[in-house]
Amino acid sequence: MRNAPLITRPAIAADAPALAALSIQVWLTTYATDGVNDLLARYVLDQFTPAAFIAWTNDADTALIVAEADTHLVGYARLRFGARQALVPSASTELCTLYVQEAFTRSGVGSALLDRASATVHDRTGNDALWLTVNVQNQRACRFYEKHGFARKGTTWFALGEGRHENHVLGRP
Repeated sequence: MRNAPLITRPAIAADAPALAALSIQVWLTTYATDGVNDLLARYVLDQFTPAAFIAWTNDADTALIVAEADTHLVGYARLRFGARQALVPSASTELCTLYVQEAFTRSGVGSALLDRASATVHDRTGNDALWLTVNVQNQRACRFYEKHGFARKGTTWFALGEGRHENHVLGRP
């Protein structure tokens, strides 16, 4: 399947269960490096639900784009329009999520999703300006975004339970 042609397309409600499962898999692979505890399990099961993905496919301020290889979802991007970030005043669209299944990293899936997301933003807003947050310890993602023209604009924090995790705020005007 890694050699199957890759397509990107808007997500549909029927993708919701696969998107939820893919999200949990990618999130745990990336952030649960010491194993899964109750806090992490509750977080992913609360955040990445089929219902959430169905709602996003129906939300006018959200664009959900999937990457598909041989009818299997291997990644997705989620955009939120009208999302202002004071550190990136030129951008009103947030790239909330860009997840690629581990087996498909470094195969062009992330770049294809980012290209499709950029085109979607341009079609809707007339520009390519995007902002996002990325965990500072996720060096692979930090390098990916830097390679694609994003620059660090500041810092924010992701709270999970009692923990706070440093995230870069990146922008691409």
